[in-house]
Amino acid sequence: MQLIVPTLAELRASITNGAAVWRSPGRDCDDDALPPVPVMQRSVDFMLAHPATASWFAPRLFWVEAAGAIVGSGGFKNAMDDILGVEIGYGIAARHQRQGYATTGLRLMVAEAFTLSATPHVFATVRPDNLASQRVLAKCGFIREGEALDPDDGLVWRMVLTRR
Repeated sequence: MQLIVPTLAELRASITNGAAVWRSPGRDCDDDALPPVPVMQRSVDFMLAHPATASWFAPRLFWVEAAGAIVGSGGFKNAMDDILGVEIGYGIAARHQRQGYATTGLRLMVAEAFTLSATPHVFATVRPDNLASQRVLAKCGFIREGEALDPDDGLVWRMVLTRR
């Protein structure tokens, strides 16, 4: 798996044209492999507001050459210098789920977060009923630290991985 970091222009085109921007001979991309449009727009806004660290706020597209597809995506939800930790979100297109892509993508993103920032922790939130995502986080070494109320998802568990 390779992480593709879209440019600002590619991200704007994805907001307008969806996954078609990423399709080419030998490369497929389902619409649900990309972040939701509001998430991409938030990334564009952050990139414009923070040009020195713009690529940090761009989503990472999960490209799997063997599958010939962008299978999902992930992103950093806050600044790289956040002393409370860097939050990661991720998702895999429905037809590519249960093939280990979420685990691989998350591991690559965690490595990037710890390489590019001094953050002591990487964390993610997960709904208590999302067993698949809980398993992915556990495989990557995350442990449950607590609970919170998310305005979109309701009750979520905060899962944390501490820098070694």
